Amino acid sequence: MPRLLAATLVALLAACSTTDTLPPAPADWEQHRARLAQLHSWSASGKISLRSPDAAESASLKWQQREGRTRIRLSGPLGTGATEIRSHGDYLEVRRGDELRRVDMSSRATILRDTGWDLPLRALPYWLRGLPDPQLPLQALAFDPDSGLPRALSQDGWQVRFEAYGEFDALPLPTRLVVENGATRVTLLLRRWQTGQD
Repeated sequence: MPRLLAATLVALLAACSTTDTLPPAPADWEQHRARLAQLHSWSASGKISLRSPDAAESASLKWQQREGRTRIRLSGPLGTGATEIRSHGDYLEVRRGDELRRVDMSSRATILRDTGWDLPLRALPYWLRGLPDPQLPLQALAFDPDSGLPRALSQDGWQVRFEAYGEFDALPLPTRLVVENGATRVTLLLRRWQTGQD
């Protein structure tokens, strides 16, 4: 598994707080957001690709979320170079083969120091579900006029575009999203969602 993509995901799990006042949302949004907020245990699988000034990489992705615990598995073609990332809220464990690395998540500065990346990984469990992170400032939130679902949001300097949705267990969830900040672009294609325990 290329190290840059793993490092990006490692650094994509920290950030800060508060919410700005935004224009009114569609009438169904609060109900939809409440349903998604109740979704504490889920899994999603598909592909992830990263483009930055230094590299372009892609991998298969399996994301499992159990309350505040995250487990991400990245693998290349035929399972080569598998990397597993686990988060328990305060730290990350990154396992690649026999190598195990532990990263303190107490602050963004610590993550930047230990990984070289300043990316909001803690926000991704929200963004993957099509939600803003309630612990980050929300600069913008745009909705699709037909579906009433989020089309784009801006938080902490990151732009997130929800380019496609699918229905899983009667719940619309993103199947393609793009996360960008400057020259860094992460694209996620999620073909399969499970909205309960595996």
